[in-house]
Amino acid sequence: MFGSSFQKIRIFIYVFFITGISLSAQEVEEKTKIDFQGNYRVRGFSLGRDIYTSRQTPVTPYNRQTFLNQYNQDTLTKFQNELAAREKGYPSTLSPQKEDTTYYDTRMTLNMNFSTSKYFEALVGVQIGDIIFGGRGVNQSSNVGPGQGGEASFSSAVNMQTNFLYLNFKLPERSFTARVGLQLFTSAQGRVVFVPGTGVNLTKDIRDWNTTIEGGWFVAKQNNLTDLDKNTFADKNYQGSNVYFYKIKTSFFNNAKHELYSFYLDDNLRDIQDVNGVYGLVSRTSETNQLFWHGLFNEFNFSDFTLTVHGIYNHGTVKSLNPYRDAEGDEVQRKYDLYKIKGGFFDMSLSYRYNESLSFTMMGSGSTGRPGYEKDGTRSNLHGNGYRTLFPGYSLSNIANDFTGGYALFSGRDMSGLYEYGIFTDIVLSGPLVLTLGYYRLYGTKSPLIDNNRFYNEENFYHTSAYFGQEYNLNLRWSAFRDMQILLRSGYFIAGNGLKAYLDTTQGTILRELFVTAEHRF
Repeated sequence: MFGSSFQKIRIFIYVFFITGISLSAQEVEEKTKIDFQGNYRVRGFSLGRDIYTSRQTPVTPYNRQTFLNQYNQDTLTKFQNELAAREKGYPSTLSPQKEDTTYYDTRMTLNMNFSTSKYFEALVGVQIGDIIFGGRGVNQSSNVGPGQGGEASFSSAVNMQTNFLYLNFKLPERSFTARVGLQLFTSAQGRVVFVPGTGVNLTKDIRDWNTTIEGGWFVAKQNNLTDLDKNTFADKNYQGSNVYFYKIKTSFFNNAKHELYSFYLDDNLRDIQDVNGVYGLVSRTSETNQLFWHGLFNEFNFSDFTLTVHGIYNHGTVKSLNPYRDAEGDEVQRKYDLYKIKGGFFDMSLSYRYNESLSFTMMGSGSTGRPGYEKDGTRSNLHGNGYRTLFPGYSLSNIANDFTGGYALFSGRDMSGLYEYGIFTDIVLSGPLVLTLGYYRLYGTKSPLIDNNRFYNEENFYHTSAYFGQEYNLNLRWSAFRDMQILLRSGYFIAGNGLKAYLDTTQGTILRELFVTAEHRF
């Protein structure tokens, strides 16, 4: 098996064997050089919504009358509690189904690069924060961990985390590098992978052909040594989640760049993952995967135009939890079903530079399949031409698909069966001041199913739709100094019926966000 421990050992042997051959002949040591780089950032948020950002009701089959009886009883209990509180002059026991939040946070990142010779480097990257002003972060219940700190009495813990920790072996004469440790792994534009992980990355430059070849693997999750029978002795169960990859980057012509790559996920962990909402357990998933992603990225530059065309083919097998259930939808017996995956992802953009002060970009990204869940409660991306995501990290707009902070309806990992298209323009107002205006629309490749919806269903005279909503963006970037910039970023999202069907909610229409960031690089 390609994902066996022997393959991993061979990679390490190859790395050290190559470096050893070169360094045995000549070993040049230098005085240790230390290079510091990083940034300090402070942000202010203003957020508001009257719609959920995630589903709050179960996705499994259910008895309609039983649910209605329980719902009506819960509603009556809330009314009685509220009436009793008001009669006694107590504060209201209810909160409005909308949100208007303002808060501030701060963060600092620091990267330290140590160089002892032209062959060896080591890098440590740490991050302090994000730290919410005044103590606990929004929706945080713990006193420790990310999002804590900042109280005037210092009663909360200030957190620190390690982002990077790796060794870099370089052979300049052979145009070869090997990076081992905790590092950032990426694919073209982050569409398949953009995540820090521990592993090996090998890079070879073929300068005569303007080509770079990369390959390696990283551990996504490991559970090799566990005490299965609780006898205080670790059992070798060889369970883990590993990702193997290669990338070939070429540029045969000055106006064209190409990248061919593949990622392979070998995951045999059966961890149970529960998602809870207002109405109890929303979904329970457990999967093992042997999946491939093959991508081809192309970028073409023609004078004032830039065109990117990117396609990804996803295939493989997934064994996913799909238990036997009774008429009420409760789990009776656990079983795993085998699914064959065949899906695709597309990504295109066209940019036009009108002059030094004005440019336009049209973009569109999406994947095959259906968003949401099937009638039996399984994820729709397991069926038909569903597309499975790996570890992507990218933003298309400020709210609909984003991972930079504030509200986000979806991240790259949740974009199965969705597509978004739009247009934005960059306007240089005056020197270092740049205004960005954008408009986007979000759709499901197919309409979400509503068979298991509690509220948004046909019995309540609602119908599903592929239209998820539209979004307006306004950003303003001011490069105040060479190493200092201030960014105002805002978005206003108007929900469509497709999103309400996906989330099983009938209330609300909008989400909005605005935040101002000041960032100093050093």
